[in-house]
Amino acid sequence: MQRTEGENTPQTADTIYSKATKAELSRQFNQAFQHYIKAAELYLHLSRSEGSAEKDKVKWKASAQKALDRAERIKSFAEKSTARPKGSPVEDLPAGRDDSEQVRLAPVAINPFASHEIYRVLKKGGDINGLYFPLWDESSADSDSAESLFADPDGEPSLSPEQKAVTAIWRRPNLPPPNDSEIPVRILPQDILQHVVTDCSVCASISVCLEHSRRFGTHIAEIPLHHYCAGTTPQAASKLFWTQNRGRLDFKFLFNGAWRRLPCFAIPGSLDVTFLSHRRPTPIRPSEGHSDVHVDAISNPFLGNALAEFIGESIHEANGRIRLPRITSSEQHTCFPTTHVDEYVSAIAGWIPEHIEIRRSDFERERTWERLSTGFASGQCMVTLGTGPNPVSMDDKIKLLPSHSYAVTDVFDGDDGRMITFLDSWVCPDAANEEARSKMPTIPWGDALNMFDGIYLSWDPEIWKNNLTFQGMWKRSDPEDVSKQLYLSFTRDDSSTCDHEEVWVLLTRHTADTRKTEAFIALKVQVEDELHDRAPAARQATCTTETYTNSTHILVRTRLPSNERSGLVSILASYDDGSATSSPNCTFPVGFTLSAYAPASTSIKWLEASTPPPYTSKVHGTITHKTAGGNCTYGSFLVNPQYRLRILSPKGSKGSGKARTNLALVASKDMPVNVVAVWSGGKRVYELSEQDVIASSGAYTYGSARVTKDMVPGDSTIVVSAFDQQYLGPFTLKVECAFPFDLVPIPQEGAGMYGITVQGAWDKSCAGGSPGFSTYDRNPKYELNVPVLTKCIIRLQLVHPSATATRLNLTIYPSAPGSTKQAKHIATSGAYDDSLAGVVVPQTTLSPGKYLVVPSTYKPGVEAEFRMLCYFSTAGVGVRIL
Repeated sequence: MQRTEGENTPQTADTIYSKATKAELSRQFNQAFQHYIKAAELYLHLSRSEGSAEKDKVKWKASAQKALDRAERIKSFAEKSTARPKGSPVEDLPAGRDDSEQVRLAPVAINPFASHEIYRVLKKGGDINGLYFPLWDESSADSDSAESLFADPDGEPSLSPEQKAVTAIWRRPNLPPPNDSEIPVRILPQDILQHVVTDCSVCASISVCLEHSRRFGTHIAEIPLHHYCAGTTPQAASKLFWTQNRGRLDFKFLFNGAWRRLPCFAIPGSLDVTFLSHRRPTPIRPSEGHSDVHVDAISNPFLGNALAEFIGESIHEANGRIRLPRITSSEQHTCFPTTHVDEYVSAIAGWIPEHIEIRRSDFERERTWERLSTGFASGQCMVTLGTGPNPVSMDDKIKLLPSHSYAVTDVFDGDDGRMITFLDSWVCPDAANEEARSKMPTIPWGDALNMFDGIYLSWDPEIWKNNLTFQGMWKRSDPEDVSKQLYLSFTRDDSSTCDHEEVWVLLTRHTADTRKTEAFIALKVQVEDELHDRAPAARQATCTTETYTNSTHILVRTRLPSNERSGLVSILASYDDGSATSSPNCTFPVGFTLSAYAPASTSIKWLEASTPPPYTSKVHGTITHKTAGGNCTYGSFLVNPQYRLRILSPKGSKGSGKARTNLALVASKDMPVNVVAVWSGGKRVYELSEQDVIASSGAYTYGSARVTKDMVPGDSTIVVSAFDQQYLGPFTLKVECAFPFDLVPIPQEGAGMYGITVQGAWDKSCAGGSPGFSTYDRNPKYELNVPVLTKCIIRLQLVHPSATATRLNLTIYPSAPGSTKQAKHIATSGAYDDSLAGVVVPQTTLSPGKYLVVPSTYKPGVEAEFRMLCYFSTAGVGVRIL
């Protein structure tokens, strides 16, 4: 959401500071603390703004420090007041404070939609690989030295291995001025040779942009190159080699959420470097009669090749400083080295990247062709293809390289069916083997799906008339804050006639060090109404297909329900670099950008969150073999980590009221997790019941789970679980609530007692059924030998629960001759029950002696294996089958 700068004026900061001082004098110290922090933030933001006088910046910095000092004084007193006995004297009281009172400060709320917060994220995004890349609209640091020729402070662009092998060097040529009467040079995709620019992703990116320019008259590849101090309007393509101002071109590229400036590209004729300009990809060798590479004149075709190299080297130079990582899917552990080709197109043109994996089980062949061919023909989509590590060619004349990017230059329906043409940037147009190996082969669509592993689309954002951008930050103040929940509201107007309108959401991770590849992201997007279509317990048993990837972006296309004219879209953006669970004290904020796109008939806006709840508690735990209960379809669900949440009514409050409560669970990116709140009086939950579920995070999601609910004061149980018993590892549960609360772990069943597990089975000879049947005495019997007064808990479970319900019972009798059917029991699990968790004899005190334990099914003749989990408060209790 775009905001005006009115909220960040000096007058606004002064007003907030004045409110803080008044609140402090009025003994409203919580409000004073909040206002002081807010004023300090605004003053600091003003002191860093462009175009302000230096004396004003100094004044604002001093005001910020003054506000921080007052806030720190209040915070220090609050900490001392809560730690000391009531009535103890405290030094350095804030103005007008009664030392007999205690001060509790709520956490300072951060509005992530505020313009100064957005600016902070974008400003931080300029620090990349140890260098700073300013925002495009920021002034250049060396703008005052306009008389001298520009020299790249970071040195010359690196040469490719082939260029180094022939001792190529950079040298400034002496080019003639442009001739306005000449026909502008049109650079073709095949002019881009990978011998000059060695990165296949860069070559493919430039080539698809040039093909788009050839077809639709655009200059997508050239537009990022701007003459220094010439505004934002690019010069014509034929004049890119010349400039009237310092011999400098600035490269405009989209990275880390904003358009940025790369003021390092020199142009021939006025720079300290020379671009290697030649028809063939092999540079001229000094040993061949040339002391160096020096061009004094150039023809139009020659200029085309030189210009192609110039663009390629420009992008390659940016790529050298901001090299994108290899892409990995955490689900399949598959590496896709070519996936950053669409990221380069995004950086060059600002288009929306989309990656389609051909080998996925949910790949839609027909739908993909329809989208690809329609988008390509209309100019709304550019296409590249990527091979896997072991490509297989369907044509002997086509040699595909492993893990390589290929630009698509044509998509059409011909006489031979659906066809595509792609560019092999390694083939020279005039090479000796040109007939044997085509530079631009055309193949059937079906063959392409067998030869390539990935399709990389780049979509023109102009096709979406409504779009929003949000700049956020993971781990801003909490190293375990690795998931962000946002809501997008949509409204469809009466002109909407399409039943299948989509909203696209693009998550882009900001990168501070592009050499690191251990950072992963995930994106879950769902229409809110769909979240409630199924019952909470039913959603508990499902796992989402969203997985983490170390790509810098993820695109999710969400179809809006045709019967809904308005609603909410839930967006969960998650991040994982391994530190949240392995190194929870490691804090390195990571920025991200969320972009939402909708058609003209659907208006969208961010639903700005209210102030976060003031009370927070965090617990760390680990799902181990003993506490891995799995989802609610497992009988072991009861062993999952559980916590009693006791929400307290605020002092002096009238009525019950409800408290906004946030539950956030963070685990490893490879672990699908869920968190659920259940009415249970704060006791351990053995199975989920629809009427008892207060709130659930829904289907299991990898790495994190979140849910927000207005809850009434009282006791409830929070259950943390992984989807399956095979998932083990550490986790962090964070609870935020508008009311004070307590969060304590609930002990496991039988905690602190001696445990014995007894395995058994019913078969036709010993499945006697319930006491209502004459065969009850045929049920298995186990003798308990209790040496001293003992408390016991015994649970009976089926080892392999069947699809048909099997009702169970467990009863303890005194050991005596005769039939147990007529005996009076000492303890029982109650009525026969088919609970997945089994049945349990609650804690019972047994005097020294011998007892009989009888497990039974309601109907006789049932064949099944069972186990009894026995817990005793004393050691030495014997259990044996009779």
